[in-house]
Amino acid sequence: MGTDAVKKSLIKKIFKWTGISFGVVLLLIIAAGIAAMIIVDKPFIESQMEKALHRQVRIGDVSGSLFSAVSGFSVSDVKISNYKTDKAIEALKGKPVAPGDTFASMKSFKFRISIPPLLSGKFVLNEIMLYEPVINIVRYKSGTFNFSDLLVTKKLTPEEQAELEKKLKEEAEAAKNQPPSKPLKADDIPVAINIGSVGMQDGTINFNDMTSEQKINLYKVTAKVYDITIDPANLEKNDSLQLKVFAGIKTMSRPKSGSVESFDIGFDIAGTVIPFDKKTRLLNPEITLKAGSPYGKMTGLQIFNEMMNVEQLTKYCGKFDFLQKDVNWKNGYVYVHYKDNIATLKDGKIGNDDYAMTFGGKVNVATMNLDLATDMTLAKKHTDTVKSRTSKLADKAITGKTRDYLKAEEVADAAVKPMLNDKSEIFIKYSVKGNASKPDVKMVHPKLGSLTDVVKSLAKDAAGKVVDKAADAAKDKAKEEAAEKTDKAKDAASKKLKKLF
Repeated sequence: MGTDAVKKSLIKKIFKWTGISFGVVLLLIIAAGIAAMIIVDKPFIESQMEKALHRQVRIGDVSGSLFSAVSGFSVSDVKISNYKTDKAIEALKGKPVAPGDTFASMKSFKFRISIPPLLSGKFVLNEIMLYEPVINIVRYKSGTFNFSDLLVTKKLTPEEQAELEKKLKEEAEAAKNQPPSKPLKADDIPVAINIGSVGMQDGTINFNDMTSEQKINLYKVTAKVYDITIDPANLEKNDSLQLKVFAGIKTMSRPKSGSVESFDIGFDIAGTVIPFDKKTRLLNPEITLKAGSPYGKMTGLQIFNEMMNVEQLTKYCGKFDFLQKDVNWKNGYVYVHYKDNIATLKDGKIGNDDYAMTFGGKVNVATMNLDLATDMTLAKKHTDTVKSRTSKLADKAITGKTRDYLKAEEVADAAVKPMLNDKSEIFIKYSVKGNASKPDVKMVHPKLGSLTDVVKSLAKDAAGKVVDKAADAAKDKAKEEAAEKTDKAKDAASKKLKKLF
């Protein structure tokens, strides 16, 4: 049996035995409550956690009642160090966890469960919440993490390691001849599940990746999954959970590669998740949410750079390098629907004092391939800037005798006109395809030719006007000359008449 199949089989067994053991669980909870009153105190919990985690553990306080598992219990002021040998833990007895050696900490942890519903085949969890947790994750240059030891049950001898590798190889070969393991179904859950809330409040997560020399900080993390109702017997009405996340995330160092250089982004996300597909009853989450970003700052965003440097645009009116290098915004948001690795974005909006952008389309979350449509409206203050830059390019495009009757400012006015909306703002539409790390950005509106074409068109019109003006001048001169001859003839005739009489 393959590894996946083993996992699925294990999950099914867990659910099965959970359903059978409800009565036993109830008795154990009561017994545990009694035992807690007798033997469980702060030093006991610390020592047990130290043995299990191989880390120094310090707890401020533990509170609960005889039936704490029913009414709930809480643990406050928890600090956990990085990995320690048993000898080191023994030497640190009675000492606090060093600030620079903290793996995780939290102000408090609360747990509340309701027992009576278990008797009727329902699992009701009122609350599991972490308050002000701080987690420090480190990925070493070797590729291991500062929590990797927690994933290993014990250190293997060379003989045990060889035996394990042999067994894994045999399982892989056997898996080739077996049908693929079945995904989790709603029917694999033996009881109805009702959970009030699970999550954290005001958390901090620090990630230090030594392999890429990148540091990322998640701050003010309040993430909560609540109103969780899953009932395999009535999946049509009970198959949903609510999601709410507020957090900030920022880079603490510049990454070596990627689609962005640095960022500091706030997230405010709320929505609904449907865990199981109602037709197939398979675990296949469908997510509908509004993802807001009350603030944000990004540097080196590849998509934005490509939009500012579209070749057709730069040859026509120059680079938009007058816009801030940093992409800043406030009150951005987008509506998201996710299913089968495809995220559909709708009515996206983001902007700042320089521009406003709207966007929508699809993103393949698995491959990060894009199919987006977006537009950019520059603030009106930048219209003159674009005209000025276009005028400089136009001046180079005007050559020869054309300079005698065509000005660069005229070319700029004509060139920029197709780019203006009814408010005299620069308005441009783009299509974004390809991959997020190397997007293919094309301008789809307005349809611009070359600046040379604009110069030729205006030059032709200007030349025609010059010819017409010259012709009109010639006609006027001919009329003046004819009138002058007529006047002279009249004078001569008048003089002759005077002589005769």
